[in-house]
Amino acid sequence: MKRLLFALCASASLGVFAAVPFKIGVAGFTFHKRTLDDALAIMQKADVHYLCVKDFHLPFSATDADIAAFKEKCAKYGVTPYAIGPIYDKDAKNLRGRFEFAKRLGVKTVVGVPYDPTDEKDTWSKRRGSRTLLLEIDKLVKEFDIRYAIHNHGPQSPEMYPDVEYGWNLVKDLDPRVGFCIDVGWEYGCDKDPAETIKKYGARIFDAHIKNFDKNKPNGASVPLPRGKIDLAKVFKAFADVGYEGVCSLEYERDFQDNLLAVVESIAYERGLCDAIKAKPVMKPVPAGANALTDAEKADGWQLLWDGKSFDGWLSVKSGCTAAPEKGWFIRDGALTMRPVNGIADGKWFPLPPEDQKLGGGGDIVTARKFRDFAFKFDFRLTENANSGVKYFYDEKLNKGSCEEYQVLENGHPDWEKGKGGNRKAASLYDIYPANADSILKGPGEWNSGMIVSKGARVEHWLNGVKVLEYERGTPAFKAAVKASKYADWGVDANGKPQDWGETPEGRILLQDHSDSTVSFCNLKVKEL
Repeated sequence: MKRLLFALCASASLGVFAAVPFKIGVAGFTFHKRTLDDALAIMQKADVHYLCVKDFHLPFSATDADIAAFKEKCAKYGVTPYAIGPIYDKDAKNLRGRFEFAKRLGVKTVVGVPYDPTDEKDTWSKRRGSRTLLLEIDKLVKEFDIRYAIHNHGPQSPEMYPDVEYGWNLVKDLDPRVGFCIDVGWEYGCDKDPAETIKKYGARIFDAHIKNFDKNKPNGASVPLPRGKIDLAKVFKAFADVGYEGVCSLEYERDFQDNLLAVVESIAYERGLCDAIKAKPVMKPVPAGANALTDAEKADGWQLLWDGKSFDGWLSVKSGCTAAPEKGWFIRDGALTMRPVNGIADGKWFPLPPEDQKLGGGGDIVTARKFRDFAFKFDFRLTENANSGVKYFYDEKLNKGSCEEYQVLENGHPDWEKGKGGNRKAASLYDIYPANADSILKGPGEWNSGMIVSKGARVEHWLNGVKVLEYERGTPAFKAAVKASKYADWGVDANGKPQDWGETPEGRILLQDHSDSTVSFCNLKVKEL
C-alpha cells in the first residue's frame, strides 16, 4: 500500500501543468466525513491547492477570528479557499449573509442552489428552481461584485436545476455574474454531453465539480476519475477551448472515510489531462479604458497616437507613406489588427487560400509624424506563431528601409531560432541585443504592454512594466553588435552611399506586417521628451 501511495503521489507531483487557463482543486463535499486537518493533509499529499469550502469545515456563521484561523491552517498545507458551497437556500433572508461571508473569507464565488419547496416536507425531488430568489441574487452580485454559481443536480431533482440548460432559462436575462457551477457527472446523468454544455455556456460557468460514474452501474456510482464512463479528456479540452479560468474541482462521492488513494489517483489523472491538452488561445478584449488618456497621462504630457477607430495619423509604407492602408489592416472593438497572406504549420510557411490573401497584404504602417526623443507605449496581443515588430527611427529613404526594431513575437514562430542568444525573441532589439524576457511575456490571446524610451543615444525597451533592455546607439559596442547582425551591410544614405546603421536622429514609428501573422495593437501613446 505504501508503495502504491508513493507512486500515485509522485505521478501527481511530476510534470508541469500545460498552458491551460484553469486550476485543479477539490470540492469540499469530498471530505464531508473528514476533519479539516485530514482533508488538508490529503490535499497536500495529492499536491492540489484549491478548496471549495463547505460549512462542516468552516461554519458560515464563523467569526472573523475563526476565518483567520481557518485560512492560516489552509496556508500551512498550501491550500487556498476559492469558493463556498454548494449552499441550499429557500429563504431570501439568508442570501445576504452568504455574500457577506464570502466577502469576509475573501472568495469571489458563491456556489448555491436557490429553490422553492413545493410541499410541506420539502421533498428533494419536488424542489423547484426559484426565479424569485434569483432576482434577489441578481441584486447582490452587483452590490458585492461576487459571482453566484448555480450547481446542477441531475434527474433526481427534475425541477431543481437538473442540468445547466434548466438554469440558463432562469438566469439568461440576469447580471452576467449569475452563472453556474457545472457538475460534470450530473450533466452527463441528464443525457447531456458536458463538453457541449461547456462550449455553449462557458462564459457563464464559474466553477466546475468533476466526477465520474462506474461503467457497469447506473449513473451516480462514483469511481476514481480515470475509471468511469464519462469522457473527461473531451470535457477538459472544452474547458481549455472556451478559456475557462476557474477551478476544476474533484468531487468524489464515495468511501468518504477512506478516500486518500482515490483522491490522489483522480488528481493525478486530472493533471495528466491538462498536460495532454493544447489549449486554444482565447483572444481577450482590449483592456478597460483602452485608447484614451488618463488624467495623469494628460498631466504628464502623453498624447494618443491612435484614436481606436480610424487610421488618422497612420500611413501605409506601400503608399510611399502618403496615404492610409487600403487593405490588410482592420479596426474592430478598439483593436488595430493585421491580416496575413501566409500561414505557419510545423515551422513551415504555406500560402493562405486566395480569398484570404485578397484581404491581407497591407504591409507596414507608420506614423505621419516623426520623433527624435520620445517615449512610446503600446499594447499588443499575439496569436500562436505570430511575428510583428515596432520599429522606430524609420526613414523610408535610409538604410534600405530598415531601422531599430522592438521585436513582437510568439515563440512558436520559427524566426526566433535564427537569431543569436535569443536576440530575435520578444522585446529584443531585433537581431542585435536580446531582452531575455520569456518569463515576462504573456501568451497568445493576452494583452502585453510594451514601451520604448529613447533620449539622446540611450534607448530602453520595457515589457509589462519591467525594463528588459537598455543600450546606447553609436557606441563601439553597438557598432560591433550591428556588424554581427543581418544589418552589417544595410547602412546607406538616401543616395545609396554607406553610412552607420541605426544612428538616424529622427524618424517615424512603424508597426510591422510580417505577412504570416495576426497581431493586434491598442493604447498607442507617445510623449516627446
